[in-house]
Amino acid sequence: MTRPPKYKHIVHAGIAQDLIDLGEEALKLKALKTIMKVLAGEIIGKPLEDFRSTGDLSDCRKVLFDIRTDMPPRFRLVYREHLEYVDESSKFEIVAIETLAIGERYELEAYIKAATRLGRVGD
Repeated sequence: MTRPPKYKHIVHAGIAQDLIDLGEEALKLKALKTIMKVLAGEIIGKPLEDFRSTGDLSDCRKVLFDIRTDMPPRFRLVYREHLEYVDESSKFEIVAIETLAIGERYELEAYIKAATRLGRVGD
């Protein structure tokens, strides 16, 4: 049984098309399960950086996924956390997860989609 989401979920408008573009139903399901694991706090993605080829994604994270297990994962989920002050102690708390892009690693597709959707495309 899946736990209820830990965080509010903000979905970028392009995510529906990203899922369609995955093609295989099993891959779409894997992407959705990956999102649910991020929302439940079961997965924490690796931080991204500011690269000329992808734009500034330093406030974003990536999670790798695939349905194949015999090779490195081909697909990426890019998301960012929205933070708020907890109290006057200057501590932040994650209040929402924004799913920005789902796509292949090939030709940096997922990262370029995310940067474009955030208006941060590199030179």
